[in-house]
Amino acid sequence: MNKSAFMKRTQHHIFMSGGAAVSSTSIDKEVVHSKYVKLHSTKIVEYGVEAVMYRHKKSGANVLSLIAPQDENKVFGITFRTPPEDSTGIPHILEHSVLCGSRKYPVKEPFVDLMRGSLQTFLNAFTYPDRTCYPVASMNTKDFYNLINVYLDAVLYPKCVDDENVLHQEGWHYELENKEDPLTLKGVVYNEMKGVYSSPDSLMNTAAQMALFPDNTYGFDSGGNPNEIPNLKFEQFQDFHSSYYHPANSRIYFYGDDDPTKRLELLDEYLRDFDAVPVDSEIRYQKKVEDAKKLEVEFPVQAADVTSKNTLSITWVLNHHELSPKESLALTVLDHLLLGTPSSPLRKILTESQLGESITGGGLSDELIQATFGVGLKGVMADNCERVEGLIVETLDQLAAVGFNDMN
Repeated sequence: MNKSAFMKRTQHHIFMSGGAAVSSTSIDKEVVHSKYVKLHSTKIVEYGVEAVMYRHKKSGANVLSLIAPQDENKVFGITFRTPPEDSTGIPHILEHSVLCGSRKYPVKEPFVDLMRGSLQTFLNAFTYPDRTCYPVASMNTKDFYNLINVYLDAVLYPKCVDDENVLHQEGWHYELENKEDPLTLKGVVYNEMKGVYSSPDSLMNTAAQMALFPDNTYGFDSGGNPNEIPNLKFEQFQDFHSSYYHPANSRIYFYGDDDPTKRLELLDEYLRDFDAVPVDSEIRYQKKVEDAKKLEVEFPVQAADVTSKNTLSITWVLNHHELSPKESLALTVLDHLLLGTPSSPLRKILTESQLGESITGGGLSDELIQATFGVGLKGVMADNCERVEGLIVETLDQLAAVGFNDMN
């Protein structure tokens, strides 16, 4: 292990109280469409898949079409880059809200109706710290295209941007059962994030991310901090949708055995309503911070559970530039060697140290443009926190110097 490639990174200490290889050749038969420009094409031999990347001429949307004749499970996804500028949870609340009715489907909860009546094999939506994803899948072609219609209409023409009541329902609102009672805060996302912020693991992960990235969008909680969600105003909510939910800011994905031309035709029915515009949603890299920081975060516990034990994790930012495929693969292999099995040296030495009750930290996280590596122990006595920190750093130093043996 190269020490300069792993150990000399921005690190952050958190103390909490209480596929296959792919080869490329030109495809044999290209699918063209007058509304799209073909950017490039690839044949993925190992999977029997033909991949074509297009750009929609009018809207500027980028579309990846994977033609998989042997797979009847058809998949569609549209993803928008949605970098938050605060912790009011706009991306998360908007993810919920766009699925509460649209131009063609003005029912209250079309998402729930689809879950009950569709032949879908997958149906969901996800909010990440820098993007929001809407994937669906079905093995029935007619059902598949119906799902795509519902999702495209939902994200591009949601009624929530014109109906403030949707924000109040999904985000936050004041509630009063009886006039004698005090006002209380409620809301689907507000209640969900109250649960998240009561979890010690979630609190530690959120605190680590926000502290590791003080200068870019990862320094905010895209899910929403319950203390900040009530600061969200409807105008901010509308502006966020108009700024980022544009086809030019999206990545669209198709996969399966359906007609590749039909896909493009269906998509064009929505995209042709939009003109290509520049969208500033770039995620800036966090600059390297040389000095380690330490942060202590309290978490709620039941009175009966109050102890002097802590959770400790050390987290590093691993890259300050775009990783090459080789570097990404190397980090994945390194993560497995360090923590992937009971005999992995870092896992083994922490487990056998008896300084804590279980491993925490998650290891490698490479979902963002900057990967992180975190490791630590739960159930650590306060007097042993520095010993755990020292053990982690010493073990990594030793492995960087001598490498792994054949048993790892």
